[in-house]
Amino acid sequence: MAILCPSTAIYHLLFSFLLLFFLCYVGNTPVCGDARDGYHTLDINSLLPKSNCSAPVGGGSQGLPITYSYGPCSQLGQKKSPSRQQIFLQDRSRVRSINARILGQYSTEESKDGGSPESMHSLNEDGFFLVNVGFGKPQQNLNLIIDTGSDTTWIRCNSCSLGNCHNKKIPTFNPSLSSSYSNRSCIPSTKTNYTMNYEDNSYSKGVFVCDEVTLKPDVFPKFQFGCGDSGGGDFGSASGVLGLAQGEQYSLISQTASKFKKKFSYCFPHNENTRGSLLFGEKAISASPSLKFTRLLNPSSGSVYFVELIGISVAKKRLNVSSSLFASPGTIIDSGTVITHLPTAAYEALRTAFQQEMLHCPSVSPPPQEKPLDTCYNLKGCGGRNIKLPEIVLHFVGEVDVSLHPSGILWANGDLTQACLAFARKSHPSHVTIIGNRQQVSLKVVYDIEGGRLGFGNDCKH
Repeated sequence: MAILCPSTAIYHLLFSFLLLFFLCYVGNTPVCGDARDGYHTLDINSLLPKSNCSAPVGGGSQGLPITYSYGPCSQLGQKKSPSRQQIFLQDRSRVRSINARILGQYSTEESKDGGSPESMHSLNEDGFFLVNVGFGKPQQNLNLIIDTGSDTTWIRCNSCSLGNCHNKKIPTFNPSLSSSYSNRSCIPSTKTNYTMNYEDNSYSKGVFVCDEVTLKPDVFPKFQFGCGDSGGGDFGSASGVLGLAQGEQYSLISQTASKFKKKFSYCFPHNENTRGSLLFGEKAISASPSLKFTRLLNPSSGSVYFVELIGISVAKKRLNVSSSLFASPGTIIDSGTVITHLPTAAYEALRTAFQQEMLHCPSVSPPPQEKPLDTCYNLKGCGGRNIKLPEIVLHFVGEVDVSLHPSGILWANGDLTQACLAFARKSHPSHVTIIGNRQQVSLKVVYDIEGGRLGFGNDCKH
């Protein structure tokens, strides 16, 4: 047996340490994350809501700040956190509307006012993220819902020409105060009217107009958006929707393509007392040294973002499920769905593996009204403030392994007596697998549409 002299042994030890440091901190691979040996050391109190907004803007100093729609950082003002039951009810509508649009299952009755299937949407008013955007000259700043499932950007306007005006308590755009406003479309040969119908019977109706839009620090002098002069429902008190889907004509992505090259990224904050950021253009990628890219798929089913999920690991153990399980009819990533919805076999394998790793915590039954959560624990009975939480990694084609933040693994109630696995099973085999925003928190997610790729990084700073 060879015997290393002390200097040689120290050299090998130092080399191994430097290699590990490079892979996990300089290389910043997603699987490194905060987990060590397949487990997070979790302070259970970190899952509780906080009363103060104390965190700086994350994900890049030039980004537009992103906040939850509720809580101390909300751009709508302090708003009480919704119950999980409220969020899940709206999430169910969101999932149903996405699948109906993709699969073309809407009937004429479901598309009120004669709207097409593509105009029927659902917004989770209690589970969405907000960003502040300027319209007109001078700017009128409005808080909009970030929605990667919508092509159309629309805002509430105060013209009320159709009589059924929007809620006056919510900020609206006043066209008469903008020197750059035009009541005509910026884009030739497009329809002049729009109607956005939502599954909760809320809607926005108006016309396409042209005006300056400011995505700080970038200004676009002629931008087409929907100016809603009537509507129903409160859309969570937001002033409209920022459509980030990849539609080819009047989407924000297409209208800003000459400058932003169809690139954007976001960092969703992991709880309501932190902020994230939205970036456009090359800086969305250049500000993310840890990125690893998987390919974006481009099926004929529209503007949603399809990716190729091929597997899941729990505590560094790969689940014994076939990648084909996620392939038909496919997997999308969505900013407006909260909970990730998996094929039944994949969900059951995930649940079983997770339960085996959580034997140190007492299991509890979830309230029946909080479906689809069914795997819950009393974190106060786990033996201390700090617990071992198994790491969950999503595997994508291209050797892209995405380690989830603890807030994307467990969803706790207000006193930590019911912290549940934040995944659900699909309600029907024909439905798409959906990666929700809960599993995207604290990740840098980059959409490079021209490059046909989607990137994940772990360099969000909250």
